This record gives sequence, C-alpha cells and structure tokens, in this order.
Amino acid sequence: MTDRYAAQDLTTTAKALFEKAGAAAPVAQAMADILVEADLLGYGTHGLQFVPAYLAALEGGKTTTSGEPEIIIDNGAALVLDGKGLPGQWVMVRALDLAIARAKDTPMVGVAIRNSANISCLATYARRAALKGYFAIVAASAPTTKAVAPFGGASPVIGTNPFAVGMPGRDYPILIDTSAAAVTNRAIERAQRLGEKLPFPALVGADGKVSDDPAVLKTDPPGAIRPAGGDEAGHKGFALGLLVEALTSGLAGLGRSSDKPPAGNAVYLQLIDPRGFAGTDAFTQETGVLASLCRAATPCDPANPVRVPGDRAAAAFATQSAQGVALHPEIMDRMRPLLEKYGIPVPAPVA
Repeated sequence: MTDRYAAQDLTTTAKALFEKAGAAAPVAQAMADILVEADLLGYGTHGLQFVPAYLAALEGGKTTTSGEPEIIIDNGAALVLDGKGLPGQWVMVRALDLAIARAKDTPMVGVAIRNSANISCLATYARRAALKGYFAIVAASAPTTKAVAPFGGASPVIGTNPFAVGMPGRDYPILIDTSAAAVTNRAIERAQRLGEKLPFPALVGADGKVSDDPAVLKTDPPGAIRPAGGDEAGHKGFALGLLVEALTSGLAGLGRSSDKPPAGNAVYLQLIDPRGFAGTDAFTQETGVLASLCRAATPCDPANPVRVPGDRAAAAFATQSAQGVALHPEIMDRMRPLLEKYGIPVPAPVA
C-alpha cells in the first residue's frame, strides 16, 4: 500500500533539505511549497520527485541560492525577466507576484523569463493565478535540451515544451497542464530507473522505428521523443512545440540561437483579467456552462464519465489535503539518504 504523508510535514522536510544545501529561506520555502503542491494536485512526476536533482544542483553550485529575478526590459504590461539561475519555483512565484501587481492597471500582462532553473509543475502557477480570478497561461522550454523530434523526424531537436492554462471556474479552476510531446522527460526517467517500458510507443529510434523502450534515447546517434499526436496527428504536437518555443525563448530573446544558452527554462507567463473584458461573472458563466456540457456528454464507457481538465486535480487536492499525500514509493526511497546525510528526520506516514 502506498504511504501517505501530511502535506505540511513534506513541505517542512523539503524546505529544510534545500536550506541545508544552501538555499536562502524564502527560496527554499517557495521550492518546497510548489513541489508539494504539485503532488497534492496529483502531478506525481513533477513534485518531490525533483528533490534529488534540485539538491545536487544546489550543492554543485549550478543553481543560484539567493537573490531576486531582475527586470531587464519593462514596457509596463510586457516585461522580460532574468531569472539569474535561481530556482524556478522562486522565480515563478516572484514573477506571478509582479504580474498580479501590474494587472491592477491593465487587463493583460505578459512576462517572458530567461535564465531560470527548472520550474517543475506549470499547473501550480496557473492554478494560483486562476484562484485569484485571472485567466492564466504558462509555457516553458529548455533551450539546451534536445529531446523531441519534429513531426516526420527521427532525431531530437526541441524540448517537451509544456504549457498550462488556468481558467477561473464556478467551483474550481479549469486546469490544463500538458506538453507538446508524447511523454514527459520525468516519466521516461522514472521508467528508466525502474527498468520499465513506457505504456505506449511514445519514442522513435534513430532508425525511424517507433518504440516504448527508453533505451532508444541512449543509442548513438540517439532516438527521440515523438510529438504529441503520433503518426496520425503529430503535426499538431509539433506545431504546439514551436508555439511554446516562440512564446518562451523568442519573447525572452535568449534561446537556441545563442552560442551558449543558459541551462534551465525559458518561460512565458500571461495573465488576462476578465474584468477588463466582459466581466468575471460572464467569464465564469461561460466556462461553467461549457464544463457542465462536457461532463454531461454521453461517455464511451458508462463506468468512466467525461472529465474536464482540472476535475481530477481538484479532487486529488481535496482528498490528499485531508488524508495525506500519496507519494510514489520511489520518492521517499530517493529522499531518505539525502535526509540522513543532513540529519533531517524522515517524515512519518500518517496513520
């Protein structure tokens, strides 16, 4: 049976780890908050699974441990930030604060970010904005990463290029968190560690043959992740991947064209305030009715009624906030030696 842990215990533990590795207290707090929030929402590959990698980056001096992202271009409602190599959770929390402050004067604010460390779960930021009444768009690329083949290709060129959307709703946000790739890097990494195959042929070998075996990414030359959509509709995933690259690296002005692009993420964050258009009530009326119509659709399988993006996350958040966070078994196994190294107690599962 999967162990459950109190969310506050996990947050306290993760924050202590990041501080021991050198992160300033507010930076460590943002990192811990966002990672645990991801697990609360059910994004189990983009929460505390990141702890070993983030800790290694802090210990190795690859991540800046304190400071603030810097505004390098300011056009009021359009800004470019330099993340200064800071942890992505801290950069995004500060960028979101800045965008919300600017949105008091204008109904649309866009923030492009360069040189941020990995930002983990995009849905956490979109959800936070939506809960404050904003229609939010978050996109991220990794300019140094070549993982996904263009449609029709067999060699890696772009990243998985995730994006998230948070829409204010009647009871909770409609929350989209997906990527332009057939599978995430984190899911592949977990399959590799556990010696498993992927659940479907999400990869393509250098020979052009599709595969479910992560080993095809380690050949010479390497294979690649396929765009979302596969053989029939991969052109759509590829198109979305290009859109994310343009929103992030393009608008931030630093990406694959650079001789030495910074590691980590380039990000785009946009807030749209419905009050500046037809109004919040009109917006939530439309999103609410649309969601209800979708849920009322005749299901292919009566045992599995139609869900709207955000339904599962809202249910997971409510359940796990009350009953404890159900972590994948490997997560605490990977955290335990790190906690022992720094003399931090291993959190006890809830009864």
